[in-house]
Parts: sequence; C-alpha cells; structure tokens
Amino acid sequence: MFLFWALPVLLYLVYRWSIATYDYFEKRGIPYIKPVPFFGQVLAFFTQEKHAVDVASEGYKMFPDTRISGVFTLRTPAYLVHDPLLYKQMAIRDFDHFTDHVSQLSYETDPLLARSLFFVNGARWRHNRAGLSPAFTASKMRNMFVLISKSAGDAMERLVAYSNGEPFAMELRDLYSRLGNDAMTSISFGVEVDSLTDRDNEFFHKGKRLAQIDGWPGVKLLMTTLLPGLYRLLKLGILYKDVNEFYLEAVSTNIRHRLQNLLKRPDFIHLLLQAREDELCCEQQEDASLESAGFSMATTHAVDGDGERLEWQDIDITAAAASFFFGGIETTATLLCFMSYELAVNPAIQNRLRSEIDSVRGELVDGVTPTYEVLQKMKYLDMVVSETLRRWTPFGITNRRCTKDYTFTNSDGNVITIEKGMNISIPLKSFHLDERYFPDPLRFDPERFADPSRINQDAYVPFGTGYRNCIGSRLGLMQAKCIIFYMLSNFNIEPGIKLTIPLVLDETSAGLNAKHGFWMSLIPRTA
Repeated sequence: MFLFWALPVLLYLVYRWSIATYDYFEKRGIPYIKPVPFFGQVLAFFTQEKHAVDVASEGYKMFPDTRISGVFTLRTPAYLVHDPLLYKQMAIRDFDHFTDHVSQLSYETDPLLARSLFFVNGARWRHNRAGLSPAFTASKMRNMFVLISKSAGDAMERLVAYSNGEPFAMELRDLYSRLGNDAMTSISFGVEVDSLTDRDNEFFHKGKRLAQIDGWPGVKLLMTTLLPGLYRLLKLGILYKDVNEFYLEAVSTNIRHRLQNLLKRPDFIHLLLQAREDELCCEQQEDASLESAGFSMATTHAVDGDGERLEWQDIDITAAAASFFFGGIETTATLLCFMSYELAVNPAIQNRLRSEIDSVRGELVDGVTPTYEVLQKMKYLDMVVSETLRRWTPFGITNRRCTKDYTFTNSDGNVITIEKGMNISIPLKSFHLDERYFPDPLRFDPERFADPSRINQDAYVPFGTGYRNCIGSRLGLMQAKCIIFYMLSNFNIEPGIKLTIPLVLDETSAGLNAKHGFWMSLIPRTA
C-alpha cells in the first residue's frame, strides 16, 4: 500500500525538481523558449530531429527584436546572444567577463584535447595563446605553405594519373579529408604520407578517428558544450585511448630524432620546439610586408601571458599539434566540400574562378605551382571562399562562460545582469543567414564580397571574433585556397548522379556535413 502512493509522490517531486528553474528568465523579463520538462530546449538534440546548432539557436528567429534570450539545457538556464555588436563587446572590450569556453575536459580522460588551446581556460589559456600566436603569423604561414603546396600538388598529380584523361565520380569529403590529412600530417607531425595511394596508412586511419565528429564521438563533443556537467560526471573522453597514445609516441619520437640530428623543418613541431626554448617570436617587418590571408581571416588580438614562461613538455607539443591537425582537417575539408558543391551547381561562378586561376597560372614560373603571395592576391577566389564561409559556416555556434557578473541594457530598456558561472552561446550561423545583414541569405553570391566596406563586419564572423577567435584562420584559408587552386587547374567539377540537390544536412554530425555525401563528377581538363 505504501508503494502504491509513494511512487506517484516520488515522480511528482522529481517532476517539480526538473522544472524548478524554469521561471528563471520570466522573473528577469527576458524572452525564452518554453522548456520541456526534464529536457528544457534540447529534446530535439536527443531525438536527432534537428542539428545541434539549430537546437541551440532556436530562439534567434523566435525573438528577433531582443539582444539576448534565454535557453534551458535540461534544467540549467543559459543565454543566447542575438546582437552581433553585443557579442563583439563581450569578446573584445569586455573580454575579462567572458574569458572561458564552456567545455572543461579532464587531463586524465582527454590528455591531448584537454591541453589544446580551444579547451583550456583561465591562466593556462592566456599563457598558451600568448606563446602560440607567433606560430601563426604571415611569415610562418608562408614558410609552411611550401609543404602544403607540395603535398597538394603531388596528390593532384596522382589524381590526374588515376583519371587517365576520363571523367570519374568521387565523394569529395573523402578526397578532401585525405588531402587535408596528408598536408596537416606534414606540417603538424613532420611526417610525409600519401593517403590517395596508401589508403589505409596509419596516420590517415588515426587522423580520421582524431577528426571524427559524427556518431558517438560527435555526441560526446556536443555534450562538452550542451551538457558539460553530465559529460564530466560520466568521465567520458572525446578521443580514443589508442589515438592519444599514437600521436604522443609519434611526436615524441620525431622530437628526439630532430634533436639528435639537429634537423630543422618549417612546421609546427619546429615552431613549438622554439617555443620550448623561448625562441619563438614574430618577424614584425616581414609580416607587415605580407598581405592578409583574406577577408575572412580573424583579426589577431595581442594576449598578455602574465610574464610567465611556458614549459612545453612533449605532451603539450603533441596536444598543440593534434589540435591544429583537427582544425586543419575538419574545418578545411568542410569548407572545400561546400565550396565545391556551390561551384558545381553554379557553373558560371566556377568558370569565372577558373579563369582567374588560369590567368594567375600564366604568370607562375612553372605554370603550375602557386606561391603564398599569389594566392593572397586572388580577389575572386577570396570572394568565393568568403561567401562559402558565410553560407555554410563550418562551426555554426560558439560559446563562453561568464567569469564575473556582466550588466548591459536590452533592446527594450531592461537592464540585465548575466551572473558569474552562466553559459552563453553565440549563433554564428544565425548571424550569417539573417536577411537584416545579408539580403537573400540562402543565395550563394560571391559578389557580396566585391566591396568589403558593404559587409557588416560585426555580423560576419566565420572564425569568431575577439581574443578567443580561431588562431588558425590564416592556416585554414591558405590550405583551402591552395587545394582548390590545384583542383580547378586540373578538373572541372560537375554534380554527380548520386549528389542530392539541394543538399540534405546530416543532423547527427557535430559539425556541418551532407547526409548523403558530396558526390561529384571530376572532368579532367585538356589544357
């Protein structure tokens, strides 16, 4: 008899506990989406009815006239920023209130990613960012470009030989992942591989697992941002143990070999070894003479390392290299896949870009190999890349944790205080697809970027903004431009018979991907 009435009472108490916080925003006069008991706003994430970015950004369209709205992840309240200018203020002028990302990984379960620049917070992030920034200057990237261009050029020669002068079908996510893996393995780990010919080489196999953001690894990655408390409670790790061990051994062995043989190579391991010896610095005069990597490149903001010298152990160097590798493969492959899709379905744009490439090739010494400086001067290529990043933002949302109370005035005059410890999300994809900032936002139109002064640069943030923007934006742009330069020099890209038009996005991926792949026909050029 006791159980007969106790169970309903217990269930009622659990229900009341699950909704106890749901009046948080109502009390503060902040618009919010009505939460579902137990799940808050994220039920569609668990059922995979919507992409995680769209779930987290849902309030953006529902409340167009507010600077900020409220969301609930399970029963935890958080904020969604609607105003690009407010995001800019938080990220730059008021950065000391929002220094940390939401995710907090364990050194025990995620020894590499937990030490990477994206996931570290507080003083360690400040020290790492200050120490690594000189590795991403224009002159350092130009030195690395030789390795990237050689990797891409050699791979393209093999692809041309494979075609034997005949059109063939290929899934471009796989192709660009292999090209990216080879280039990033070269500049991140100092190892040359050929993933087109040796398709199951260990670096590609491990790299694919390192950069995997769909399936269970993708769910875990999303949990670090949507449900960080649950992620820590379950003691999950994003990377597989054997992947961590493989890269730590590979980098440690490479470091020992270089030190024993006094070898130098223009890659990240060399730069990080310089950082270990406190010898990594900027060449200000040389950097100033080199052009920007493009309109989309994130602006660099100087970070003070508080005067403390970084102690770069082998595991720290491996973690940095692995994080660059992850970003270099995933972001660049995504950019190239969606750019190729748009070029395939918009042949006039592809023809114009190819004409620019052919014109540049005519000025090259060998008519084939681009230089760093040449790519930076290609205006239409930069317009196409910039529009791809707007229309198909690789990572559509970013986040911050409030590190001390922050007060501002909402659009309705309501004074809002974001309390210390609260999480905020910034919907980069929503900014880019907002017709108030980009008319006819779903149309792919590189001409938007013909005159950069007409672009709302507060709302255009493919690599984020402020002190915690993407440190590798210059690298990603350089790599993507180099690969597409070689691709269009050798092939025309046309829609394949298995390509879904319009694309259907994969709702289960933590990043941006096509559900049915990027199947294209590659048509060898005769001249």
